[in-house]
Amino acid sequence: MRRLRLFLLSVILLPVYAAAQEQPEAFTSDLFGGLTGTDVLPQGRLQWETFALYEHSRIFGVEADTWCPNSSTLRYGIGRHTELSLSAAMLHTTDEGTSFTGIADLTVGFKTALFDGWKAVPAISMRGILYIPGGENHAYLPDNFGFQFDLIFQNRLTSWCSLGYQGTIIWDDTPHPTIFFGAYLDFLLARKLLLTIEQDNYYYGPDEDEKLQVWGSVTLSYQLLPRLELGLCSDFSLQHYRDFANIMVGVAWQLTKKYTAFFNPFVTF
Repeated sequence: MRRLRLFLLSVILLPVYAAAQEQPEAFTSDLFGGLTGTDVLPQGRLQWETFALYEHSRIFGVEADTWCPNSSTLRYGIGRHTELSLSAAMLHTTDEGTSFTGIADLTVGFKTALFDGWKAVPAISMRGILYIPGGENHAYLPDNFGFQFDLIFQNRLTSWCSLGYQGTIIWDDTPHPTIFFGAYLDFLLARKLLLTIEQDNYYYGPDEDEKLQVWGSVTLSYQLLPRLELGLCSDFSLQHYRDFANIMVGVAWQLTKKYTAFFNPFVTF
């Protein structure tokens, strides 16, 4: 009889108990496709990251305007330490009177957290990306499969500042791989407002006229809801700062919600 009363009481209290045991995960975002953090999504978590872009360039004497009405990435956690991703974008470019539209950045990938970090030792993750080719009729897609491999590091410096840095090898439709190194600082300006300052370096190899390109970016992120982040970002060329400008506006949205409630009807109160 006592066990029956405990069981009925447990059933009555189950909704309250489940709500109390829900553990919201810390929000993580790779919204604008620059340097990524070391965090991965928890198992079963699905996240949609999407942005729109306008870009104007006169680099190398060629004037072009590019619109991206949508660039999207779906991220899905498949285990405690690994997530999968799928990305694509739609671009429209006007280049000296010629216009073309198409799909760009069609990729599949993964990211795996290797080490959580300890004191001055950084958190470490690795990421692999496969670029899907499109052939001759797709202006923005490569002719052949391309590959990218990243080693990602992150140090938490203070409660309001962290440092991230990343080394990358990209092998696409070029005789030599592109070598990349970049770093960023995150500054927590307010409880929900984050400022990110990033610096990127691309080395394209000895066959290119401009072997090294140096870039920067500034991003503001605002946590509107626990599972919804808004972002505003702008890139700039440190070598051709008068000849390039862009602006990106985006949203990162966790589509699924993870519950960790556990219920045992025979627990002793």
